[in-house]
Amino acid sequence: MTDTDDSLRGLLAEWPGRFRFPGLLVALSDGAPASLEQLALAGLEGIAGDHDEYRACARLISAGEFQVAEEALAECRALATSEIEELRKRLSRRRAECLQTLLGRVQHLVDRASAADVAVVPEQDALTTLCARSWPQVEKHLRAAETALEQAVNDKRERLRERCEEAAVRDTRDGGRGGETDAMSAVAGLLESGQLRAVELLLANGASPRPVPESVPPLRGWAGAAETPSEVLRWHLNPRVRPMSYARWKPVDERGRDLLEAFDALGNNNEATAAQFARALARFLSAEDHHTPPVHRVEGGYLTTITGVFAEPETARFRPTGSVELFVAAPDAKDRPDLDLRQPYIAVGRSLQSSDSPERTSCAVLDLGHLVELVTLRSQVPVQLLRVLGRQWPLDAFTGGSVASLEALLGSEPGERWHVLHWIVDLAGLGDLTTTDALSFQAGPDLALLHLFLEFLTFPRTAARPEHGVNGVVRDWARDPLFARTVENTALTPIADSTAARVAFWAALSAAVPGQPVTLDEILLCAASVAGDDMPDDGHEPEIRRGLARLAALPLVAAADTDEVRFHRCGVLLILGGDADRKLQETLLQLTEETASARAGLGDILRPGDWRLYRHALRPGLRRYEELAASPATPAEELSTAARALTATAGELSSGVSVYGNCDLAEALREMRKSFTAYYPEVALQIHSPDSAPVAVSRAGLRVILYEVLTNAAEAAADNGEQIVRATVTPVSTEFVVDIQDSGKGLPYVEGSEYRVFRKGESTRGPDRGDGLHIARRLAREVDGDLSVRARLLGHPVLRGAHFQLLLPRVERKAG
Repeated sequence: MTDTDDSLRGLLAEWPGRFRFPGLLVALSDGAPASLEQLALAGLEGIAGDHDEYRACARLISAGEFQVAEEALAECRALATSEIEELRKRLSRRRAECLQTLLGRVQHLVDRASAADVAVVPEQDALTTLCARSWPQVEKHLRAAETALEQAVNDKRERLRERCEEAAVRDTRDGGRGGETDAMSAVAGLLESGQLRAVELLLANGASPRPVPESVPPLRGWAGAAETPSEVLRWHLNPRVRPMSYARWKPVDERGRDLLEAFDALGNNNEATAAQFARALARFLSAEDHHTPPVHRVEGGYLTTITGVFAEPETARFRPTGSVELFVAAPDAKDRPDLDLRQPYIAVGRSLQSSDSPERTSCAVLDLGHLVELVTLRSQVPVQLLRVLGRQWPLDAFTGGSVASLEALLGSEPGERWHVLHWIVDLAGLGDLTTTDALSFQAGPDLALLHLFLEFLTFPRTAARPEHGVNGVVRDWARDPLFARTVENTALTPIADSTAARVAFWAALSAAVPGQPVTLDEILLCAASVAGDDMPDDGHEPEIRRGLARLAALPLVAAADTDEVRFHRCGVLLILGGDADRKLQETLLQLTEETASARAGLGDILRPGDWRLYRHALRPGLRRYEELAASPATPAEELSTAARALTATAGELSSGVSVYGNCDLAEALREMRKSFTAYYPEVALQIHSPDSAPVAVSRAGLRVILYEVLTNAAEAAADNGEQIVRATVTPVSTEFVVDIQDSGKGLPYVEGSEYRVFRKGESTRGPDRGDGLHIARRLAREVDGDLSVRARLLGHPVLRGAHFQLLLPRVERKAG
């Protein structure tokens, strides 16, 4: 660079007309000095583009040159104030889009690197900082990282392929068979898919024999097979008709042959053949003789039990008792049975077929196709059987149905936790090793979030985006608005009752990337910059200081006290941080309103969103009261009077708003969850429901019914150790059935007298109580539904408290 070049560069840097030349502004920005030729080309490009200052700045923003655009907005005098504001908003949106793209691409690289166990990943913190300045520079670094990772994976793949070939030669020379042969048959696909860490685990199996899911090869399946399961069974039973291809499906030993013959005998449909099949299956799984299990005649077939399904050490933890109930259906039964056995069970029958439907039920069908495949395996048959069943069973079969149960299964040691999670992901059919890594990264140490993500993967609607794959669904969870809100609520559940703590949370996320410490001063400064003139004189410092200490209750927080907080590094926090400024603004406004109300002596007023307002959903004055409570201009006396008027007849059934109409039960439950969680922060509300459940009751009427039943369950759960309430919505014929269970101590009535709980004024919780369930039942019956107490016989192992069942008439959606 000559002195002439420096002089020209200095002149151009002061030239007012430079703001019409976006390329010239980039060339003049910090970084490698541009040559005279580069400056000239940038100027010619600007002349050809014929931009004014507004269009030039918009082009910079579109190209991702954020720092240059910010400098132009700060220095250009030709832009009007309205144009600057509009361009600043556009700059903020574009920067957020690029940051989201960066996080997604980095996570994809992290997933690939983790699966291959190579240490070639970009430095995310540095790229995040760079992304705030220039997206083109970020893309340059990302492309280099992608190339380096591809090279590292290819090099390691070739080294592992050579090791696999050597191991295969040794296995052949030593006459090895069984599990080693099965494991090697799975290696080729793992190598091609980049699952190199799994291949290393397989190769190290001799020195470290702990099984991993990848050591169990998948069933071959029937896609493209010329044979059918029924043909193979016929060939097995009649040797004279066997073709040469039968060798592919021949059972490896007499246990497999006995199992197929026992299946064929089910056509006789009697107690003896059901017992014969159960014994053959148990012997096939464990290679041991078993006593004939007791068989009971039930509607549609026979019910018995088998052992051995959870026989492998790595799967025994999921069913410590080891036994699984087996339903043997009549030979002509084609529909999957619907038995209320309170535990996942197996169904088998000559005409039963397992379904490819994404819907999971407690009944898993073991059909002939799977049996024919299983009898050809030499080892690890129980794991393969569990894979068949686990893809049909609810997730609860492997998680226990609660966060506490999942925590007990995973343990506290990080390596053990990852290992058990990997088995859960595999057996439930949710993904592979990369999926396990993605789940671990997204949820971090928060097991409630992990449980939520696992359930999310079982939702049928996740199959709507197959082009992204399972790992894409985990990585892109924020694209589902409903689930994103649920993730946020779950992450913040321990501080849901503290607005000040949520202010501290969002301010800390806004101030720094997770993993870096954030001080109270930084949080207050961030809050002040968002609130502006609306911030009170004390800056809410006393409330925010107390709220900062409350952050220690969050699993995603590594450490917190009244002076500082540091978050764990995880995907959920990285995504939530992208919206931290807006959330901080909302919670600051709420904190200001709450502080003003408290100072005015209105701390007990029911604010919009308060759970208790659902009790008054049928009262005509509710809407007016919410409007008054939402307005800061409402005088304290007027609001207090309105509150007393609204709650004066709380124990009476109001007829001010109609209970007749149509609404969506699933939507109502999801909507009410946030207020429920805020009011009962220690109680976990689990909702299992289809995406839509239209019922013949008005929205207001449904809210009152659900409020009364859920409140009763929450208060009961709060009296016990593990605080859980579960609402399960099931479509049945012309109705929707809502089972509401809690982990409380149960109803204080002897068996058979539970009906007393619906009597008006009947309560064990003190005076002025006992009307809620009475009202809920009356409303349900008014719309041709019902509310009842289920018998406690064979109760749920975790939700041992009350079990209410709500029936509501179903509304069929019209096509189109």
